[in-house]
Amino acid sequence: MAVLIMNKMNKMINNKESMRTSEKMKGALLLSIMALCFVFCTSCNRDDIYKEEQYKNLVYLLSGSENVYAEAYTLNEIEPVKYFSIGCGGSKPNSKEIVVTLVPDIDLFNQYNIRNFDLESSYAKLLPASKYEIGTYVVSIPANPADQYVKTSVKVRPLGLSPDTIYFIPLMIKSVSHYEVNEDKYNMLYRVTIENDYARQKVTTQYTKRGTVKNQNTNAETLLVGTKVLHPLTKDKVRMLVANESLNQTVADIERRSITVQINTDNTLDITPYGTMEVEMLDEEGYNLYDPKVLQPFGTKTQRVFYLYYRYRLQNSDGTFGVWQEVKESLTRVEED
Repeated sequence: MAVLIMNKMNKMINNKESMRTSEKMKGALLLSIMALCFVFCTSCNRDDIYKEEQYKNLVYLLSGSENVYAEAYTLNEIEPVKYFSIGCGGSKPNSKEIVVTLVPDIDLFNQYNIRNFDLESSYAKLLPASKYEIGTYVVSIPANPADQYVKTSVKVRPLGLSPDTIYFIPLMIKSVSHYEVNEDKYNMLYRVTIENDYARQKVTTQYTKRGTVKNQNTNAETLLVGTKVLHPLTKDKVRMLVANESLNQTVADIERRSITVQINTDNTLDITPYGTMEVEMLDEEGYNLYDPKVLQPFGTKTQRVFYLYYRYRLQNSDGTFGVWQEVKESLTRVEED
């Protein structure tokens, strides 16, 4: 009898424990469901925010670091034309036509100079108004365009621009008829650089130099090795330093140590002083010639070689001249076509 009573009591205790366990499981399950619902709702809210930002249309001027956009203008033409882009960002094209009004932005230009240069003599310059024409300052981006941007032309008269100067046309979006303007890309410094077939300003053009410099008083010779930078001046003229000369990027130093090389239609060369030095061309077969050739077998590269033979002497600070230096050198550059 006692055993029977004990068994019934044990069953009752087990049933109560089972009920407690079941209640705990139900509670845990309820908490899990609530947590999942919270995560789902939060995810939905985030998706809504993401979609809202993703599809938001923002009008901007295309540019790179420091909001600078650079184009190269060939000296082979009198008035070459390049373009900059005005876009409307967003995953979907703008459903409304956008009229964008542009104006100059001198503040951005001044800020660039303050950030990048210590001396005012090194400052970038505004491209003179007589040197360029912008196609239009009022641009229309059509509704539902195939491309979410339009291009605006900039005609430049590059002859006479200096390869030593940074020239800018500063622009900003004054207003848009619809949507918003990108706060980081509403303005731009449009940089104008020059180039010809032999040298570029936008990307420094370096030639490999080989040759000798001989002091005409002592006949002591120095090897010419390394690289030399060429700068475009006109359609058929470049500037370079003589021999192994280096400089401190001042106007006076450039004029004192540089020569100009004219490439004639028959590929002969004329060498003249850029500034104050004295230069005389010397005669020897195979020199003072420009020799371009397409490299075989694939014809995908062009080798440009200048063969120079001349002598020079630099002007001293008191107006006198130093010793004549005789230079015989080749300048070689290989370019992809």
